[in-house]
Amino acid sequence: MLRRVVLALLALTVLVLLADLAGGPTGPIRSAGSAALGPLLRAASPGEVEAESAELIRLRARVAELEGQAQTAKRESALVASAAEHDLEVAPARVVGVGTPDPRGTVRLTIDVGAEDGIQADRAVLDGDGLVGRVVSVGRWTSDVELLGAAGTSVGVRVGQSPGVLGRLSASDPLLDQAPGQLAVTALQEGRITAGDAVRTLGSAGGVPYPAGLPVGSVAEVADAPGRLTASATVEPSADLAAVDVVGVVVSDGQR
Repeated sequence: MLRRVVLALLALTVLVLLADLAGGPTGPIRSAGSAALGPLLRAASPGEVEAESAELIRLRARVAELEGQAQTAKRESALVASAAEHDLEVAPARVVGVGTPDPRGTVRLTIDVGAEDGIQADRAVLDGDGLVGRVVSVGRWTSDVELLGAAGTSVGVRVGQSPGVLGRLSASDPLLDQAPGQLAVTALQEGRITAGDAVRTLGSAGGVPYPAGLPVGSVAEVADAPGRLTASATVEPSADLAAVDVVGVVVSDGQR
């Protein structure tokens, strides 16, 4: 009996993965599977359970592997779509190391591409959601990436609808009450900034390190600072900087 349960569970897993990759809801499939398989599992004898335990362990490991592969495929697809949208050529990479965090969290990662893959220092790094950071050092096979929000770093940005308010993105601003993971933007010219405004890269000279128009985040809250000529606001990053995995290093853009 338990073998039939194992086979049914494997079939259910494949259905869930296919629905997840297609962007459809997986909750109803999981609920139906629990309702159907629960009684069968409870009816299995202790001897059957012991005899099939190794197969169940193997199956759970395979399910975890398939789910991981599905999530990686989704991230890779999102990265390709984002690079195409911004007319960028990127070298795909995976995070293989995490540096010592500072009080605000992780500030440096190691990725599995380097000089042999055509990577150069001071190039933007993004994932399928937006800007992650920039390459700060390159080895033969790996490179180090400094994340957005690292102490002492800043990025020129535009906030709001085109052309947008010019601003400077940084790790923090003493006027702001920032939640963990949030960044800070300070306007460099007069203009209205409101919660929900998109924050995008201004663009560096020659597109290095930052091409123009890359998603950086969205304004979470604008500081109430009477007497200050320009606004400051907290920013929720587009990329989940605490869980970066699949990334792309910009190697060229459509302007070259």
